[in-house]
Amino acid sequence: MEKLSNTVFSHADEFVQQVPLLVTSSHVTMSRPAITLTFAQSLDGKIALPGHQLLLSGAESMAMTHRLRSLHDGILVGIDTVICDDPQLCVRHVPASELATVAHPQPIVLDSQLRIPLTARLLVGPQTNSRLKMPLIVTGPGHDPARRVQLEQMGTRVIVVACDAGHLRLNAVVRELRQLGIMRLMVEGGAHVIQAFLESQMVDLLIVTIAPVLVGSSGVAAALSPLSAPIVPQLYEPFGRDVVMAATIQHNAC
Repeated sequence: MEKLSNTVFSHADEFVQQVPLLVTSSHVTMSRPAITLTFAQSLDGKIALPGHQLLLSGAESMAMTHRLRSLHDGILVGIDTVICDDPQLCVRHVPASELATVAHPQPIVLDSQLRIPLTARLLVGPQTNSRLKMPLIVTGPGHDPARRVQLEQMGTRVIVVACDAGHLRLNAVVRELRQLGIMRLMVEGGAHVIQAFLESQMVDLLIVTIAPVLVGSSGVAAALSPLSAPIVPQLYEPFGRDVVMAATIQHNAC
């Protein structure tokens, strides 16, 4: 990614300061963290291509996303995102003066069958960079015990929660995360995780980056089914070629 100017970083800082839920603790409870759901999508509402990584965010909006990461205790993705994109889930696009001290969020992976590759950057990165955190993996009761031993020997913590129809129960997931000290949780995807959190009525803040790209019918949609609760935009902000929307969801209006 291109070298970013201080103006870009300042813009990202100004944006998050305009979103009250990012600078207060009003939505943190004893039962779950405050939850921010964030993703980038194309103009036609696509977030990915099946089996392929799709980079949508421009440099400016990416800086905003990394500033968001620095404000959260945990960052959560599903196993399909790990397998397809091999993300690092750390904070990189910040001013050079912060790189040595910025707080990286705790990576969290929803992986009901422990399919995470042992070569994933989430597992390998912390072995060479002590400032990165080994991922916390949330799995289901039907996981492979031998695989769990392998992961734990690498330094990964594995948590088991109940499943419904093969899917981890999100209310149990966030309760466990809160008990582990995660006060603010950032959820980044992929599509099934996004949909599950949208339907969970637990999302406090929705931040969507809209890129001026048309992916077409082969793309994976951000929303797999309609959301009955109204989305209430709080702020629209241009970041380079992209537009970022911050919104809340009126769950009690369903």
